[in-house]
This record gives sequence, C-alpha cells and structure tokens, in this order.
Amino acid sequence: MNAEEVKLVLEAYLKVTEKDIRIYYEKKIGSAICDVMAVTDKLVGFEIKSDLDNYERLAEQVKAYDLFFDKNYIVVGKKHLSSVNEKVPSHWGIICIRDGAFQIERKAKMNRGVACTRQLSILWKIELKNLLVENNLPMYALKHKGFLIDKLTEHVPADKLKKQVVSELKGRDYSLLNDDEEEQNFVGIELLDGLSEQDFSSFTLDKWIALYNRARAVNAKKESVFENKKTERPVHEINYKDIEVSLGAPWISCDIINEFVWQLLELENSSSSYLRDYLTNNPKIVNVEPITGNWFIESKGYVGGGNRLAEEVYGIKRYNALYIIEATLNLREIKLFDGKDYNEADTLAALEKQRLICDKFKEWIWLDEDRIWEVEEAYNGMFAGLGEKTYDGSKLTFAGMNENITLHSYQKDAVQKIISTPNTLLAFDVGAGKTFIMIAAAMLMRASGLSRKNVFVVPNNIVGQWEFMFITLYPNAKVLTVEPKSFRQEMRNKVLRQIKEGDYDGIIIAYSCFELMNLSSEYIEASLREKLQALNSAIKSLTNRGAWRWGQAPLEREKKYLQGLAVELIDEIKAPVNEVAFDSLEINTLFVDEAHNFKNIPLKTALKNLRGINTKGSAKCLDMLEKVRCVQNANGGRGVVFATGTPICNSLSDAFAMQTYLQYDLLLERHLDRFDNWVKTFARPEQVCEIDVDTSKFRFVHRFVKFFNLPELSKLFSESTAFYANNESDL
Repeated sequence: MNAEEVKLVLEAYLKVTEKDIRIYYEKKIGSAICDVMAVTDKLVGFEIKSDLDNYERLAEQVKAYDLFFDKNYIVVGKKHLSSVNEKVPSHWGIICIRDGAFQIERKAKMNRGVACTRQLSILWKIELKNLLVENNLPMYALKHKGFLIDKLTEHVPADKLKKQVVSELKGRDYSLLNDDEEEQNFVGIELLDGLSEQDFSSFTLDKWIALYNRARAVNAKKESVFENKKTERPVHEINYKDIEVSLGAPWISCDIINEFVWQLLELENSSSSYLRDYLTNNPKIVNVEPITGNWFIESKGYVGGGNRLAEEVYGIKRYNALYIIEATLNLREIKLFDGKDYNEADTLAALEKQRLICDKFKEWIWLDEDRIWEVEEAYNGMFAGLGEKTYDGSKLTFAGMNENITLHSYQKDAVQKIISTPNTLLAFDVGAGKTFIMIAAAMLMRASGLSRKNVFVVPNNIVGQWEFMFITLYPNAKVLTVEPKSFRQEMRNKVLRQIKEGDYDGIIIAYSCFELMNLSSEYIEASLREKLQALNSAIKSLTNRGAWRWGQAPLEREKKYLQGLAVELIDEIKAPVNEVAFDSLEINTLFVDEAHNFKNIPLKTALKNLRGINTKGSAKCLDMLEKVRCVQNANGGRGVVFATGTPICNSLSDAFAMQTYLQYDLLLERHLDRFDNWVKTFARPEQVCEIDVDTSKFRFVHRFVKFFNLPELSKLFSESTAFYANNESDL
C-alpha cells in the first residue's frame, strides 16, 4: 500500500473510533511536515512510512513531532514492522496497516516534551487574537504571530492554552470557499493554510481568483475593525511626540525590546533550520531582572553568529549586534581587548554600531500604533498627573510666634507644604527665609501632634545663629543646642539621653555632632537582613521560573554590594559606641540645613569613568542617607525636610541624590530608584574621547551629553520641592 492508501484507512479508523475529531493533512510543523494531525481533546500526530518509504528523514521528523504533539504515532506497512520499534522513542505509538487491515502494535504515551509555543504556532493570527480576547489580554492589531504567542505563554497557564488551541482548531471554518457564505474570521495568507483539508481537483482559475478577491475584502474589513478599536483608546496627557526613548528605560517593556531585536536582525528569516527551531521554541531572547534592572540576551553568539545584519550592519564579527544591544541596555562600557591589549579600532567600530542601533531604535519604536499606545500608556502611568501643587498657608495661625515678626505669604505657603508633604525640599535662595520656615513648620507640627520631636542638623559655624533665630521667632520655645564642645566623648551619652527623654520644641545639632550619633549595629544588621531576604526571594522566584541563568548573577552581585555598604557603615561607627543609638531617639522630623553638603551619596551603576560624578560617594553622605531612611521608616515614610539654595550644583544628576533622600518611594514605584534607570529615562551618557593636556595620549570616558524628558523630571522633582528666588533678606 502506498501513503495515500494508508491515509484513507487511517482516516476511516479515526472517524469510527473518535466521535469528536478534526483531521488535518500535510501540516507544516517547524522544519517538517506532519502527514496527519488529529484534533480530539489533544493534538495527535501521525507520521506515515508506507512500504514505498524509507527512514532517511525520520530522526528529524521525530524531533519535530515531539515539539508539537501531545501524542505521536508512526504508521507503517508490513515492510517496516520488524524494524520500526528501534526507530522511534518508547513514548511513540506504532500502527501497522497491511492489506487494508488496521492494527495498533503499541499505544502512544503522553509526550512530556511538547512545547506550548509550538502548538500555538499552528493557529492562524486571527485565532491567536481570539485567545487574547478570551484571556482578557490586550488586542494587538499590527503585531506579528511571534509577539502574540509570547504574550499568551507569558500570561496564561500552559494547560489552559492547550485546551484553547484544541478548541480553535476544532472550530476552524473553511466555508469562505463558498462565495455565498458570510465573512469568516481569517485573512490573507491564512486562507492558504485553510486549504489543508480541501480537494483541489475541482479548483478552476475562476475559483482561485474569487478566493483571492474574497481574501482581500476580508482583510480590508478586519483592518477597519482594528482601526475602530484604536480610535476607542483615550488620549494620553503626554503624547509620544514629547517622549524621548532610550534602550533599557524602565518604562519600555521587555517585549518591545525583544520585538526590536527580532525585527532589526530579521531573525524570522534565519537561514539555519536549527536556529529557526530554537527561536520558535525560545522567542523571548531578551530578559530583564526587575529588582536590579539587569538586562540579558540569550545565546548572543549562537543567534547572532552568521547573521549578516548582526555581524556587519549593526555589529562587528567579534562583537555582534546582540552584545552591543545588551551592553547598551545595561549602560555597560564597550571596550574591546586582544588579550590584555586594548583594540582601539574594534572599539571605535563597535561604538559607531552602537550609535546606529540607538538611532534605529528611536525611529523604529514610533512606527507601530500598538507600540506607540503601549509606550504612551507606560510613560503616562509614571508621570501623568504630576505637577507642582499649590499650597495655601494664608489661614495658618502660629501660636507663640513673636508678634513683631510676620511671615511672608510664600513662607506660609512653604510651611503648609511641609505639613502636607511627606518629605520636603526647600529650594530657596540665600536670604529667602528658609530658617524661619523650618522653625515655624516644626512648632506648628509639634502643636498639632504631627511631630513631637524635631531635630535640626546645621553647619557647625551657624549653630549659635540658629539658636538665636529660634528664640527670636519663638521667645518661649524650649530649645536644646548640641555643639561640638558639649558633645565631647565624656558628655556624649548624657546629651543623647537628654535628646531621647527630654521634651524640647527643637533640638539643634551641629554637623560634626550628628555624624557621631551612630546607628546601632542591630539596626544596620536588621535592615540588611530585610534587603537580603527580598533578594533571596527574588532568586527563588527566578529559579522556579527557570530564569536563574540570567537573573541570579546580578542579584548575587547586589547582595555583595549591600553587604559591603553595611560593613562600611558599621566601620564608620566611632569607637567607643554610644550607649544611646540614633535609631532609639524616636525622632519624628529631621530638618537638614545646607543640604547640598550631603548630595554625594554612593551610586550603584554600570557607568565607569563617569565625569563629574563620584559614584563611590562619601562616608558622611552614606551615614546621612541611612539616618534619613531610619527616620522615614519610623514615621510611615515621612519626616525629613532638606533646605538648600543650591539643590543642583554640578550636574542635573544632583537631582537624583535629592530625590533618593526625599522621594524614594516615588522613585521605587517607577523603578527609578536605581541610578542607571534614572539615567536611561532622563540623560544620555556617551563614551567620548578625551585628549590629555600634553596631547600625547587620549582615553575614553563616560560623560552626560544630553538631558531629556525634563518636563516630567521637573514635575516629579516638584512633588516634594518648594522653590523661591529672592535676593532680599526677609529676616
């Protein structure tokens, strides 16, 4: 019997034994063709080897079948019956058909290696969109099949998807071939896929032409439907034309970056069948670990190797485009070496390709309506609705204030902002009255019960001036002043007990004394344990998802970094350790004057040789950051007021330091708490060439060459900041 005769017997048997079945012929499955696909409550593949066939391609076919089907059978004639058992895996079933007789020699077992992505790939694009709707996922009008499959596998359990695949295949409708039937739910080239169950012997040229015209009409109708869906979307406050994108920005999804890589390198057209199979089974080659923000691209050498676009157009042979994209996503320096020798030519070539890729990304991302919507939605979710709020302090009354002193309206408004905002930055010019604002706010919060204990940290040389101004504004206030001479070692614990147990309207502390107020090692260790526990949970989650390959390493590095900071902080504790630790003082509000002195916080960043920024930070700024966080943690996230006439001194990145102190929760919600994410949202660093003074040497350094999305940065910054510029003293 030949293959066609075997097929007829097999079909007759399946229709008799299965009441609810759909049969497809010659279905393409990856690099192979399935002779017969039966759809029951599962997908079953049948590979036919008649007496006229051989086993030459069977090994490759077995691999393909095992990726697609829940059960597999090989159907043979008399010739192959004695040898077939050793040609297929043990979970395959064996059927023998000879002289019209049907015999199951071995029943198939469930295939545990079937890939859900492969089964989804059998569906038409419109059927995949049906599944998006069924699973309450967003509809995408213009995305390719790989993107839709990736979305479904990411959000829907595999067992549920398999049932839905079966349902779609059973319900597939080919009545489009009848000109009298109503419009069907498939378009374009998917019509050709539908012909797998048709008899072409009666097809005339007129029927083919009619089919083509019908397909065009259906496609036009579908495009119209999708356009209507797009017009139903609400208009965003921030339009995409006002958004500048960069590779790796936290508000651009991993899916978009993955799609960009696929299209940039035309991975769907890979010449290698093995690579096509790999990519079909692993469509998401770009991944990101959300806690550290570390990006990773799978199999860069394998996927990019031999790809002309990856090795010539957007990369170089030794450092293909995938390596360049991954480095860019992570703000990692590109510097190529031959052993220990720096290769200048290859580095310059790779940097030029990097600029080309970045330019291509900025152009590509706005070419797709769905993508525009997704980016706008994410960006607006982060920044829409932000803005400088107005605070009216005109109705405030200040009991106990010197009747000869009246605060200006802008000072009252600033007091209202301090009361109403969890943490505040007074960005007022010198002489604009910041001191009176802080004192008035502290007294008002104390009177209302909002802040029982107010501590003012001020430069050493103006401690006396601060005490004088406090008593001048509130003559009857009870103030404790801590100067270096009163905070000597033998007196320190007595003063700390006074701070802890006393009832003061204000406690004024000199910078140097504040630095000597150590956090307890127990507090530091508990804080570290909490952070490490979060990282360990993330590592466990990644392991459970099978993502440990790319996710665990950055988390382990983060653990090591945090442990290093904790050790550094404990080492900074001045010996002997105070009996009364800072974390036991029960401070409700911490006021820091001339706060620009503490902007040099340590920055965890992949940027090396970043001009104008000390990423290591200073010990006093690390100490201040930990004490600020201690006060905030004890007071529900609020409790810190900074005052400075120069919030931004050397670089716009100074804003990040102030935001880290005062807007940590806002940054954390937006994944901007990490400096590299903040940079990718608001700044563009580049590796630029610097020539030494004597012009004999040059070197590459990172420097900020542009700042962007500044309206949104300004809105975010102003959420906690009060601005006022005045050259005349109000004191």
